[in-house]
Amino acid sequence: MQPTIGLVIDPWDFPFNGTVVSTRRFVAALSNQFHFKILKTGNAPHQIAKNEFHFPKLSIPGANRIIDQMQAPLARPNRRLLEVVIADCDLIHVQYPFLLAHQAIRTARLLGKPVISSFHVQPENIQRNLRLNQAFVTRCLYRLFVSQFYQASDRVIAPSEFAKTLLTQHGVSRPIDVLSNGVTSDFFASSRRDIRSDQFQILSVGRLAQEKQQSLLLKAVARSQYRAKIQVTLAGTGPAEMDLKALAAKLGVRATIGRVTDDQLHDLYATADVFVQCSRVELEGMSALEAMAAGCPTLLNRTETSALSELIQDPLSAFTDEAPIMLTQKLDALLSNPDARQFLTDRNKAFALTRRHEESAAQLANLYRHTLLGESNSVDGERVATDGQTS
Repeated sequence: MQPTIGLVIDPWDFPFNGTVVSTRRFVAALSNQFHFKILKTGNAPHQIAKNEFHFPKLSIPGANRIIDQMQAPLARPNRRLLEVVIADCDLIHVQYPFLLAHQAIRTARLLGKPVISSFHVQPENIQRNLRLNQAFVTRCLYRLFVSQFYQASDRVIAPSEFAKTLLTQHGVSRPIDVLSNGVTSDFFASSRRDIRSDQFQILSVGRLAQEKQQSLLLKAVARSQYRAKIQVTLAGTGPAEMDLKALAAKLGVRATIGRVTDDQLHDLYATADVFVQCSRVELEGMSALEAMAAGCPTLLNRTETSALSELIQDPLSAFTDEAPIMLTQKLDALLSNPDARQFLTDRNKAFALTRRHEESAAQLANLYRHTLLGESNSVDGERVATDGQTS
């Protein structure tokens, strides 16, 4: 009989969020080995799908508008429903560290169920969107997350070495497994192609929000010697969308800004001359990894507050937002040199192969089994063979 995993992920119905995208991919990959129950935000009084359980949307005065724009609705826990659902689970896996997860962990503990928590939300994400950038707020949020979620779990998943270091620095002593979100095979299968020889396609993918710093890219393009030939695409959705459109118009930068479909995203990766990620807050950088797998030359922001530094394969592909003119200089250098772009394409694809989703899914399955057996040692790097045995 398949073990049952209870996944606590409030915005499950909003697959424009990186955490939701990643979780859906893992569920699809492991559904032949585990049965999943999804604990999520929803307005339905009862479950609609056999494996989905709805909890009412939480209202937070003063923050509701931003939460709606981020398309990450949070759930208000119902203790009785949680008890019923969790009693039927063998393990609880928390993806979002908020009220629903807090009550789910407490319920799991009372019922003797093991708990895994994934580190998907940096406090800096919350602060920057609420414009609360004081250092003491950061410390308080980390203290809250660590005490109420990560230390309260049997083990913790970090998507990068950077993320693992953050957790240990802030006091997490539970076993921490580094498990990449991984890149699915369809991105590797993408074929590069040129659309127009007289125009450069610059792409950035991610939530349109303050911490992603897409405005830095627009300003860099406005200063570029190739400005007249550049078409920028900022693919995503979020609270900064209208501001970014207004900025592009003010700077005279040709830009398409907003949500795209999965098919459109694959086309964008296949035709981008350069992929740029300006974010200061990334626990792994899923869109950057996807771009690398698709063969895009990349320019990534190297900062101490982001895991993007782990993805940089050559100094050609790195810049720092501490010197804004550097992005323009690096961008112009790549656009001037097709050989440099091809060099980065080759390096990026080779690196992305080390983050294949199939391996990440096998590692997660192995982690579930270790936890269900009550084994607390780290299983970093272990894989599961097709027969389900550790390899």
